[in-house]
Amino acid sequence: MNPFPTLPALVARRVRQSLCACALAASLSAAASLSPLQVAGPSRADARQADAGTDSPQSRHRGVPALDLPNLLREGNDPKAPAGDGAETAGSVGIPATALAAYRRAEQTLRGSQPLCHLPWQLVAGIGRVESVHASGYGLHTDGTTARPIRGPRLDGVQFALIRDTDGGRWDGDAAFDRAVGPMQFIPSTWGSWGADGNGDGVKDPNNIFDAALGTARYLCAGERDLSRSADLDKAILSYNNSRAYVNAVRKWMDTYRGTRITEVPDDAPATPHHPDPAAGPTPRPPAHRPARPGQLARPDRDRTTPSRMADVSDTSGGATGGTTPSRPSNKPAPGPGPGPGPAPDPVPVADHHTVVRLERLGDPRLEAEAGAAVGRQPQVRAVDAHGHPVPGAEVTFRGAEVRFPEGATTATVTADRDGIATAPALRAGDRPGRFTLTATASGTTVSGDRSPAADFTVTVRPASYLLELWDQDRKHPPVPLRADPDSLLSELPFLRITRHGHAAAGLRIAASVLTAGEDGKPVPGEVPGEVSGGVSGEDGKPESDLDGKPEPGPDGPSFQDGHGRPVRSLLLAPADAEGRLTLPPLRTGPHPGSYILRLTTPSGDVLDVPLTVTGPVTRPVTGPRVS
Repeated sequence: MNPFPTLPALVARRVRQSLCACALAASLSAAASLSPLQVAGPSRADARQADAGTDSPQSRHRGVPALDLPNLLREGNDPKAPAGDGAETAGSVGIPATALAAYRRAEQTLRGSQPLCHLPWQLVAGIGRVESVHASGYGLHTDGTTARPIRGPRLDGVQFALIRDTDGGRWDGDAAFDRAVGPMQFIPSTWGSWGADGNGDGVKDPNNIFDAALGTARYLCAGERDLSRSADLDKAILSYNNSRAYVNAVRKWMDTYRGTRITEVPDDAPATPHHPDPAAGPTPRPPAHRPARPGQLARPDRDRTTPSRMADVSDTSGGATGGTTPSRPSNKPAPGPGPGPGPAPDPVPVADHHTVVRLERLGDPRLEAEAGAAVGRQPQVRAVDAHGHPVPGAEVTFRGAEVRFPEGATTATVTADRDGIATAPALRAGDRPGRFTLTATASGTTVSGDRSPAADFTVTVRPASYLLELWDQDRKHPPVPLRADPDSLLSELPFLRITRHGHAAAGLRIAASVLTAGEDGKPVPGEVPGEVSGGVSGEDGKPESDLDGKPEPGPDGPSFQDGHGRPVRSLLLAPADAEGRLTLPPLRTGPHPGSYILRLTTPSGDVLDVPLTVTGPVTRPVTGPRVS
């Protein structure tokens, strides 16, 4: 055969090549003229979908994230908080126990498989918080599944991005268009590339929070990113949702989880679920303060961001256009009867701000007061919901033993303020010393196990403190020490006045004792007080109490007389009058000079020692004639 083609063959080949080129150009032109619905979304994941970048389907406008930011009060800077050392001690935030375990397990797994990524679990938690509020309100189980599915809106290009079905409806239940699924809101095609088995059950399920958290971690670490670098961290979050508002919210929650005490709340704690699909939430209604208008600039909402406020929007081909342009109203008429499209209304916030799952104590939980005195500080608690948000208007009841609220009440119910802080009314300690518990409970709410959220304070009631003073009849302090001759009767002793914090201690009874003083002027140890040889007597001569451990002079020392005329060293005095005054009974000095102490003691242990000196010649006992 001739290896060189003839001229007719060459001409024919050139003609065929030209025809193929024309056909290719015609096919490309036809493809370009097709609608976005006809070309968007291949039936299965391709290399472009596997790319974790800002042009991936995962990053597109696929639902309504929860862009509310943390609002944690710092106790040391809170003007309404109790006075303290001013330290900036942050409050706590709650994460369901199973969700927290999933986030931490994802970090641990990536630390072993991709250590150079430096993935913190708080980043995964930040995305879980913004996407589904940690699956709160969906019936989260300990195995990571939820009782109800978490699905985003249908991505049919009408209000959100246009992504045709990529999973045959396996995960999202829709065989025509995709929906974001699970607590981390994965697009099914993205899950096909980055899905993981986080709980070791052999199944990669985006609806399981253990699997979804690990899949999120793998996706964020794509492209050899180092998430300890701020630029790589931004790129990773933008690949998840190409919105600057989304990045800001995730980073703020991540920083909050890093710098705040994390509390594990029950998986089944009452919570209103966050709906990434607005159609699954409450019926929308325009806000009272401003109507929604087409083309209105987006403003972040405090509780939830609505579709009209999303910072990233889809163009007519379903792609993300950036982070600042508001969504354009669709000109496509709504299906079924009814008026045409109008201004996009704001939906009712769906964050749970009404169910209290935890009460946080503010300030020192230890309270102190003397018996019967006012407690110097009013205890405070903050009522928070399952998401760590304060619950304004929560009803909190304070109750406890040996404390009294205004008008002698044993309980008090107060309403939390706008920051969720409930402050107990001024309270007063009871009359019995000891340590007691004051409990605050959230009225009308219960969590798992029929237990109401509660917080305890410890109230230490000290014995009452009294001031004892001796006065003469002219209301002047008498000379000290008291002086008397042997075998004399001190019948006009000064009267005693008893006060407590400047107020008369009417009705108080005290004990009076006579003790022997040593050379140092203090009571001689070892002598037992009593009625000549024991017992404190009352005015009727019967023993009233026992003052064990207090020394007393011998039977020849100074003494009182009880109601039967018997000498006693200790006596329980009559109650103080309305002015807190009482008269000391007569005191007989005895035959022996010396130094003594008149001790006056209150029931709470307050003591007034008054020196007593018996002067005069010393009487020596007769011992008989001296034998030389």
